[in-house]
Amino acid sequence: MKKGPARGISGAIARGLQQALMNEVDGREFYRMAAKSARRDGVRQMFAFLMEEEERHREAIVAQIARMAEGKPPKRVGGATRRKAIRKFRSPLFTEDFVARGKNVEGEAAALSIGMTLEKRAIEQFGDLRKKTRGDVPVERLFDDLIAWEKEHLDVLARQYEQLREMYWEETRFWPF
Repeated sequence: MKKGPARGISGAIARGLQQALMNEVDGREFYRMAAKSARRDGVRQMFAFLMEEEERHREAIVAQIARMAEGKPPKRVGGATRRKAIRKFRSPLFTEDFVARGKNVEGEAAALSIGMTLEKRAIEQFGDLRKKTRGDVPVERLFDDLIAWEKEHLDVLARQYEQLREMYWEETRFWPF
């Protein structure tokens, strides 16, 4: 395999796309493991959804790399249809059965927390890379799209985590106020 940036892609952009690709692969594999180890069907469904999202992102980044290697400018990667789908996503996590067994949620909470950490780290990395390419509008937009992807995933995870935390506090009769 050829090393170094693809022909036609400058250093910061190449590093950003390489990082984006690794983030998506890492995220996909983490969500695959989380889905596989989940004890409840709703949890498996949520992590499987996020795993599929990461794979779609990986494919889009590979296509972007190929496009730019041909000397073409970056293309926007955030489709309105996908944004609507992820905003509409409602996790099947909090079923009556899950709430009834709320005492055994630590593993799911840990997986959600790790997922949020991965998404936050990606947002920060892309923000830093965007700053390095300031002035190149198509590239700035590309990094904006990558940041938006990660923020959407963070939002899904954060909503689930907050619900889980509230449920856990209720179950343990803990109120931090």
